[in-house]
Amino acid sequence: MDAKSQMEGMKETAQDTMEQFQETSEDLQNRLAGMWEAGREKAGYYAKACDRSIRENPYQAAGIAFGLGLLVGLLLTRGSRED
Repeated sequence: MDAKSQMEGMKETAQDTMEQFQETSEDLQNRLAGMWEAGREKAGYYAKACDRSIRENPYQAAGIAFGLGLLVGLLLTRGSRED
C-alpha cells in the first residue's frame, strides 16, 4: 500500500468519524431539547401548585417562610462565630 492510498483511507475514516459525530451531536441536541421542554412544563406546573397552596394557606406559608429564615440565619451566625 502506498502513501497516497493510505492518505485516502485516513481521509475516508476521518470523514466517516465526523459524520457519526454530527449524527450523535444532533441526536443529543434533540434529546436535550426534549428534556428542557419537559423540565419547563414541570416547573410551571409546580410553580402554579405552589402559588395556589400559598394563596389558600397564607398564614401557614408565612410561618414556614419565617421559620426557615430563622433557621438559616441561626446556622449562618453560628458558623461565623466558630471561625
